[in-house]
Amino acid sequence: MSAEMSGLLITIPFMVLICLPIFFLTWLATKYHKVTSLKTDFRNPRKEAILSIFVVVAVTIALTGLFFLLYQNKGGTLGTPSEYNLQEVLFQWGLVGALFILPVLAVVKARHLTFETVGITRKNAGFSIALGLVLGLIVAIFGILFGGNIGKLSASNVFYGFVYFSAVGFGEELLMRGYFQTRCISWLGTTKGLILASVTMALYHLPQRIFAVGLDPLQALVSAVGLIPISFAFGFLMLRTKNILGPTFMHVLIDWVPSVI
Repeated sequence: MSAEMSGLLITIPFMVLICLPIFFLTWLATKYHKVTSLKTDFRNPRKEAILSIFVVVAVTIALTGLFFLLYQNKGGTLGTPSEYNLQEVLFQWGLVGALFILPVLAVVKARHLTFETVGITRKNAGFSIALGLVLGLIVAIFGILFGGNIGKLSASNVFYGFVYFSAVGFGEELLMRGYFQTRCISWLGTTKGLILASVTMALYHLPQRIFAVGLDPLQALVSAVGLIPISFAFGFLMLRTKNILGPTFMHVLIDWVPSVI
């Protein structure tokens, strides 16, 4: 077994250990703070869930195709930005808008649904944001301790990095949690729906791990499996706070802070 594969395997129990207190804190906070339920009573939950599966599969295929074309054009691994600037931010928001945000909004409008059915609502917003920020900072601190690079720190890099990762956080949470998870739970029930959405969210990162990070397929699979614990944490936060903003801010901080510090 290679050293790289061993390192990837070690991250799985490490992520579990990090996420256990996140689950506990989420449960504790929502146990003593009453949240307002969302109006997500679909007339045909099965039909809405199956449609959401098709949307997620289509987005994943489109993203994989785009990664492949960029990989071919560059002639190798895409990597991640060493510095974040306006050009990187505009490209990222354009990509996320086209592949993640617009399809969800189009489906919501076509199905004559409300934004509340994808977790976009004023209900529980302040509480969800506050909890997401606290939890995100806790996980991000671990990222700094185990992989931070103080040499990346600069005012412009911090600002553009935040805007860059805001696209990733909002787009992925809107698609996978607000849209997909809500419908999976409505169809399959809380436990099965949460499991399906969380595992799907983790495995959808396979193309990114192959074309951007440069892992081989087996390594990419192990790396994606390592994301399942944090994916469950995002999903559990959405489930308990009934608002997409908490998982979004938590996601943004976990990606952003270790990348610019």
